[in-house]
Amino acid sequence: MYAITFHHMVVGLAAGAGTLMGICALLAWLSRYISNLESSQSTLDKASYAASILTLVAIPLAMFSGYYSVSEPAGSAILYNKFVFSGIAMGFTASYIAGRVRFGPDLWANHALGNLQMLSALFGLTAIMILGSIGSKITLGESTLDLLPFWPEFMNSIVINQWISLFLLILGVSSVIFSFRIMKSIKPISELD
Repeated sequence: MYAITFHHMVVGLAAGAGTLMGICALLAWLSRYISNLESSQSTLDKASYAASILTLVAIPLAMFSGYYSVSEPAGSAILYNKFVFSGIAMGFTASYIAGRVRFGPDLWANHALGNLQMLSALFGLTAIMILGSIGSKITLGESTLDLLPFWPEFMNSIVINQWISLFLLILGVSSVIFSFRIMKSIKPISELD
């Protein structure tokens, strides 16, 4: 009974925080090119960083509450797609946070790191927009992204073999372990430019 209400609240938090993360990251990136934004770069960076942390907390809560708010969660392809895009949004958001923690607020001064950080935030925001579109398809039967001529059909899902799934899991875990092992060899941001 309360799962549906909690789900709507947490989805609103995740969508709002994800949108704030994406917009502030884009503006922080643009502050390198637009002189009027240059003085606001620190504030935009902090707002985007705080919003990304809230997004990373809210998305799993939205996933769990969404699972418990439907009568048959295992039988719906559209709900499966919501879980897939939730994972994608969490991955890009976690990437954004990892870059910010590792390199600090000065990463916007570095061209390559600033671009990567902005892309992580925008891809995370895009995944959250697709999640919202799927959710509104479930509840309202339509979404604002239906205006796009190439919008995919989310009533079906791709089912992959369990061995391919296991391979992708091993690849993902290996990538994380590899990233943590080489992290010590990465130069400080002051030496990158």
